[in-house]
Amino acid sequence: MAEKNKLIIENAIKLFSTNSISSTSIQDIATESGISKGAFYLHFKSKDALVVAIIDYYSDLITSCIQKSDYDDLAPRKQYNQKLTDLFEFIIQHKDFILVQMKDPSIPLTDEMKSSLKRVTYKMTQFHQTYLTEMYGHQIKPFLWDLTLIIDGLFHSYTKFLIHAPVVEIRILVPYILERVDSIVEGLKPDDALLKEEQIAAALSDFFEVDDSISVSATLHEIRNVIRDSEKKDELFISIDMLEEESQKTQPRLPIIQGMLLNLRNEPGIQKLIQRLVTHYQLNDSLFND
Repeated sequence: MAEKNKLIIENAIKLFSTNSISSTSIQDIATESGISKGAFYLHFKSKDALVVAIIDYYSDLITSCIQKSDYDDLAPRKQYNQKLTDLFEFIIQHKDFILVQMKDPSIPLTDEMKSSLKRVTYKMTQFHQTYLTEMYGHQIKPFLWDLTLIIDGLFHSYTKFLIHAPVVEIRILVPYILERVDSIVEGLKPDDALLKEEQIAAALSDFFEVDDSISVSATLHEIRNVIRDSEKKDELFISIDMLEEESQKTQPRLPIIQGMLLNLRNEPGIQKLIQRLVTHYQLNDSLFND
């Protein structure tokens, strides 16, 4: 991102958090940024376009936070603990962004703003669901949506509290939250699931706009963790490495992707994950169903 765009975004957030979006004019933002009102329009065509850019800017920062590879050598629970800690610290550090949402909760949203917010929500949901599955195993699948909303609710509630009253250390708070989730998981019974996959599938598009690159990345991450204890893991990890490399390309080579998925298909516990990628890349289903 251009430095001038970043400067305008950060100054706008500061003004929005103090005065609200509706009460802040483009002239206010331009003055705070040390540019003319005309120069503002060289960077953003409108205030709405600026708000979309702000959402995307913070979405990218949050994505970098939850996808960082610094903790890849740790067990899933420790990874999750560290990333939640980093996420809390990041949000508190950038609390003006949250204050804007608190100050203007009912601001009219354009379709582009809604789309950007849906992408943020999707990324966070994938983040929680990936680690919940890794921590507690596939036996929690019937409760995955319930647990996702519970931990997301805890995270957001404590975030709002800490912004105004930072009386608890984050390094103590995160293990506390995970221990509460442990207690919930321990008490679950097979018939306890409130939100079932088939019930919410039709409504997902109302909450999420799927970022395909994140979907593929999260799926491959999930596969890697399922096969971590396999005797053939070194061989299988090579296939996953190649899949990750192809998924980052503008035009992934489908024959390479198909070949690598065929290398993985007989490994126990990942058939549904493989099928997710087969569907995503529109590969020949019959090759994976014999």
